[in-house]
Amino acid sequence: MKRFARNPVFKVATVLALALLIILPARLSGPASAQDTLRAAAVVNDEVISMLDLIMRTRLVVLASGLERTPEAEQRMRGQVLRSLIDERLQLQEATRLDIKLDPQQLDGALEQIAQQNNMTRQQFEQVLVRQQILPQTLRDQINGSLTWRSVLAIRLRPTIEISDEEVDEVIGRIKQNHGATQLRLSEIFLPVDSPDQEDVVRETGVRMMEQLGAGADFNALARQFSSSATASVGGDLGWIQAEQLPDELIEVVNQMSESQVSGPVRTFGGFYILFLRGTRQVSMGAATLDLKQLLFDYPASAGESEIAAVRGQAAQAAGQVAGCENFDALAQEIGGPGSGDVGKLKLTDLPEATQGAVANLAVGQASQPVEIPGGFAVLVVCDRVDDGVDREQIRESLANQRLDIQARRYMRDLRRAANVDIRS
Repeated sequence: MKRFARNPVFKVATVLALALLIILPARLSGPASAQDTLRAAAVVNDEVISMLDLIMRTRLVVLASGLERTPEAEQRMRGQVLRSLIDERLQLQEATRLDIKLDPQQLDGALEQIAQQNNMTRQQFEQVLVRQQILPQTLRDQINGSLTWRSVLAIRLRPTIEISDEEVDEVIGRIKQNHGATQLRLSEIFLPVDSPDQEDVVRETGVRMMEQLGAGADFNALARQFSSSATASVGGDLGWIQAEQLPDELIEVVNQMSESQVSGPVRTFGGFYILFLRGTRQVSMGAATLDLKQLLFDYPASAGESEIAAVRGQAAQAAGQVAGCENFDALAQEIGGPGSGDVGKLKLTDLPEATQGAVANLAVGQASQPVEIPGGFAVLVVCDRVDDGVDREQIRESLANQRLDIQARRYMRDLRRAANVDIRS
């Protein structure tokens, strides 16, 4: 306990836990006592998951999912949450075996980000949890488990995955061949079935999730909490894909879905899927997309021709100093005016006509001649170019993530099969 004593969050959580031991039994369904909250809900390789762990995590999941918090909602969610906690404990045990530890600053940064996303300070966010009778340590534990497992995958599996140029070319070929076809913006929740005896339990979990979604639960939150796919960290978002990229069992299902519809659970070789169709669009092989940076040089509204010419000369001289994108930000800060720096990724056809002409044929890292803009001149440099809407590196990363997802599922399946798990709740 000594190593936690200096942690103020743990102090708050510990004091609150003592109070909750008195409050919790009245909120549980059926007879309960303060002692019940400390009994084991499950034992995972000799490590205990207590009823208090299960109750707190269930409350956090119900809150994050946007469901009305009632004893009935918590009871329905508890089985799913316990299976998630068991997997999390197996992942943390594997991280310990491999001596992989999470940087505390990374954990603190994630907590700060969550608070900011909710327009709160971290202290305010923790106070919201307390008002909902949730230990702040519960959220910390969940984030720690998620980030630690991500580190395990990054260290153990990601270096073994290589995507060849031929594989990328094959995907590009299919994209070009399907020009004008329909793309789907899909999100997924994947529930694995590791052995035949789990079939009914996992199917029932999927059915309950569909009921929860029908009752107003947030799909992103459920995916983050329960999906065993690598997309869980982004709320299950698969991005824009074509139906043919999905497992065969899912193609017929998604082809019959309409926008904003949720379908499932759908059985596939590895388990059950719940799918959410967010939108559709047509595949378009449009003009190049450019990642641009700029140097801006302004002149006052009252400037005469000679003053304007001097600013143009200053911009032309600056263009000669550009030596690629690597040190561009420092150059922009040194010699550029307000607004200099990143422009972002823009389609060539979305740029003003004069700007299109200046950058259309630039090589990556090459600066343009000064382009006249209202009130000044701009020097533009192309830092990346994606022609015909095809981003090779994005495709390579997508293929690598798909392969990582498959390997991660096998990894978890092996951990489950080797584990000694005793469920007692």
